[in-house]
Amino acid sequence: MKIKKYKARVFGKNCIIELMSFTKADGKKWKRLFNMWKKLKLGMRDYKSREPNFPEGLSEVAFCIYSGSKRFISLQGSSPASFDTFNLGMNKAEQVKASSVESDLTSFGPKSCWNDLYFLDFYNNGKLDGTFNIYKIPSRLVYNIKVNKKQTFRQQQAQGRRPRFSITKKIIKPKKLKPTAIDVKVW
Repeated sequence: MKIKKYKARVFGKNCIIELMSFTKADGKKWKRLFNMWKKLKLGMRDYKSREPNFPEGLSEVAFCIYSGSKRFISLQGSSPASFDTFNLGMNKAEQVKASSVESDLTSFGPKSCWNDLYFLDFYNNGKLDGTFNIYKIPSRLVYNIKVNKKQTFRQQQAQGRRPRFSITKKIIKPKKLKPTAIDVKVW
């Protein structure tokens, strides 16, 4: 993995963006870390304890290894932005969400923004073996979604709150979205 600064156009502005890049060789380290996380997750069941969430470092790095995108570190020359990865070839900011359980509860920051939104399903029908399915989620389906009885995603973000909802239950299943990639393996 390497960290480097690039000139790029981000949300319509010329910026300097600092990104972390990965190669297929980083996949072996990723798999070791995934296995350590899985051991902790399954071990917590012995204590009838809440299992740890899927770490963003694992999901974002897996997506980068697969897609060739780079992990976002920092941005200069623009107002603060919150996204996860950046595709230099397409000049697109990407938001990456993931779940390792059957029914996710996905959280977005109040300043989360993106050109493309991806959902990585590590639960993958209960396999939990490090492989995952990737869904590209149309943004138009997110902003007006009801996150509670009275508010939409957009309204909660405007209030500086963190909208939470199940991407699986509210978008993937009802809209019958198909994965863009199946059983992805990055090691």
